[in-house]
Parts: sequence; structure tokens; C-alpha cells
Amino acid sequence: MTREVDTKGYVKLYRKAMKDPIFKDSKAWHLFTYCLFNATFDSKYGEVGSFVTTMDQIKDDLGWKTRMTVDKFMKILKEGSYINYKTSNKDTTIYVPNYSKYQD
Repeated sequence: MTREVDTKGYVKLYRKAMKDPIFKDSKAWHLFTYCLFNATFDSKYGEVGSFVTTMDQIKDDLGWKTRMTVDKFMKILKEGSYINYKTSNKDTTIYVPNYSKYQD
């Protein structure tokens, strides 16, 4: 079951993003853009730049085979300060710290 995403909004991507280390890693870039596309863009829907999901939902949405892959690339993005997240036994809240850079 795929979660519905509000497709009315846009995110900005700059061509200079191709020089960013995560661009050169297709799975890291895939996960990062997934986070951008799913993050709340309007405070009436929750905290701007964040969303709640599960690791299994991310795995399924991205078509990845294992949850270990999701864990690995979530840690890479967190270490690079591209995202921050909190995981509980129920769900995961992901926050994109510089989300406003990708919205206007």
C-alpha cells in the first residue's frame, strides 16, 4: 500500500546539487529526494520539513530489498546533516533541516 503524497507542491533543485557528494551516490540521492517530496510544506499539516513514516514504508516506496539498506542510507544522510530522524517502535519521524532552501 503506497501512502498518498500531496503532489500539488514543488521543490527546488539547483544544478549545483550535482556537485554534492550525495548526488554521486544514487541510493543516498534517491532517499534524499524522497524525503524532500514527502516533507510537509505547510504548517497546517504538521511541522514544515518533516513527515512521519516507517522504515518498511520507505523500503517499499523506493523499491529497496532490505530494511538494512534504508538504515544505512538514513545514517549517511543524518551524518551529512541532510536529514535528522527519530525512530520509535511504531514509526519514524524524518526532518529535513534545510527544507526552506528547497521551498519558495
